Amino acid sequence: MTNPNLADEQEPTLDPALEKVRRKMVRLLIISSLVIILGLMAVVYSIVYRVNKLSPSTSTAPASELAVPPARQSITLPAGFVVESTSIEGNRILITGTAGDGGKRMIVHDIGTGKTLTEIELK
Repeated sequence: MTNPNLADEQEPTLDPALEKVRRKMVRLLIISSLVIILGLMAVVYSIVYRVNKLSPSTSTAPASELAVPPARQSITLPAGFVVESTSIEGNRILITGTAGDGGKRMIVHDIGTGKTLTEIELK
């Protein structure tokens, strides 16, 4: 092996047992490479899916919650109702208080539609 660039010297052929092992190793290399590529594609797909799912352009809110509420509204409460607390979430307001007869009540009002959704009496 004086000059490695000579084409005269050929590599000796492998015996059948080593050739069989070499083919198995090549097959294993191809299969494992495909599995890694598919795994990376799945990760990239899930990242793109999550980014698109969480983008503000696509909203999962119902159409009634997407409507712009009127600038001014009035809520008619029962006579003698004393407001103790209020809470707002989305387009809904929860008003908790004491009615004129002394009973506790909770009123849920939808800002988008301007209507009272429910009135709950606490006993």
